[in-house]
Amino acid sequence: MYKKIIYTFFLLAFSVLIFGIATKQALAFAVSPVVIEHELAPGMSATGKIRVTNTQEDSARHYVFAQKFVPVGEEGRQQYIEPEDDITNFSQWFDINNTSYVIDAKSTEEIEYTITVPPNAEPGGHYGALFVSLDPPDLESEESGASLSSNTGILFLIRIAGDIFENATVESFDTNQKIFSHLPANFSLRLRNEGNVHFRPKGTMEIRNMWGSIVARVPANPRNSAVLPNSIRRINTWWAKTNELAQGGFTAGLINEWNNFGLGRYTAAVNVKYGTENKNLEPVETSFWVIPWRMILILAVFLITLFIVMKIYNKAIVSSAIKKSNKKK
Repeated sequence: MYKKIIYTFFLLAFSVLIFGIATKQALAFAVSPVVIEHELAPGMSATGKIRVTNTQEDSARHYVFAQKFVPVGEEGRQQYIEPEDDITNFSQWFDINNTSYVIDAKSTEEIEYTITVPPNAEPGGHYGALFVSLDPPDLESEESGASLSSNTGILFLIRIAGDIFENATVESFDTNQKIFSHLPANFSLRLRNEGNVHFRPKGTMEIRNMWGSIVARVPANPRNSAVLPNSIRRINTWWAKTNELAQGGFTAGLINEWNNFGLGRYTAAVNVKYGTENKNLEPVETSFWVIPWRMILILAVFLITLFIVMKIYNKAIVSSAIKKSNKKK
């Protein structure tokens, strides 16, 4: 019994220590911008800068390295490719003046890079990241420079001119549930990119009530998400009258129904375009209900109570009138 307690204690202590180290490193510096895009032809070069801010109280050495990724899942995550497995040698496209910088405390360093596309680069999209780390990349280990839990990266979306093919389809469009007690109503639009270059869909989502009137228009891609080749991307959007939601029980739910009121059946329709030629994706729609049951319940209780009170009142009036009539007789 005591051995189990001691083992559990040391396991928890070790977990807290590891979490603390990872958190400290994650908060030790910040990078910007988040995403950089370039359009280049084979053999061409482009230069740019990234900014690294040391948020620590002491100066620290930061390391910079590049690595290729491919999309994985539907939420915009990345799977990074080991340099020895990257047939495009994406990391070698980058020329960085210095891959190691000492940045003073509370200071920002601008790091210049140059991208040179090989003459034989395949047209279409190529994707990777410039990583900044407090640990030097160990290119000899199996982990490579991509033990990425403690690194922060800037994503690079590079479009290489040539035989570009753009084609996309709608996989699905739906709400996360069919009946809401109040707004917001959340939607997910799943798009499949069958081309060889990424795109950022643009368009609107129209909400119509049960009588066919448009009650709202919202962006179909509010975060300007990119859909990478050979992948499905889930794009989330929502409709709400206010994003402030009360937390708690019945009363909080009632407040939310009042502030984010909706009633009846609604239909949401999405019309989006994509690519350099602004091709139209097939329009899709879904329906859902908003039933503010707390407000309906309170209204029902009020009406029932009013009915009972009126019935008692009428009965009293009739009884009083009968008594007066009997006295006159």
